Amino acid sequence: MFVPDAGGGTVTNMFASGSLGNAVSGMASETQKLVDAAKSGGFKITPDGVAPLRTALQGMSMDLATLSQGIQPLTQAPQLGSHSYGQTVATHDQKGASEDANSAIAVLDHLRQVVQQADEALARAAGLYQEAENQAIDATSNIRA
Repeated sequence: MFVPDAGGGTVTNMFASGSLGNAVSGMASETQKLVDAAKSGGFKITPDGVAPLRTALQGMSMDLATLSQGIQPLTQAPQLGSHSYGQTVATHDQKGASEDANSAIAVLDHLRQVVQQADEALARAAGLYQEAENQAIDATSNIRA
């Protein structure tokens, strides 16, 4: 994605520096901590508490899918003429936009994976909470009997 810089003149690729990719990598790292905590039983949340979070993640997932469809033209090399320099630049632009690790397509794919992991962690945490609640109910039922 190309945006004008603050000076209003130069156009820069916000994916080229890797800053957006780095931000998504940071999110992935934090989401992995959430997944690990949920797997170890160290993170539990009520089903009612998790519902709005999961709804938001599902909405984000749908938005990312729509956005991914919109940037599919980046997989095509731009038409810059039939001369060798134009072909070289077109190939370079296409690779940078869709194949590099910090390309728009790669960053969106990574973000979709992060959103999916977060949703799975929340589902697991809600399941653990429900399981603990059921065990507590069962334990108190045995006391009364």
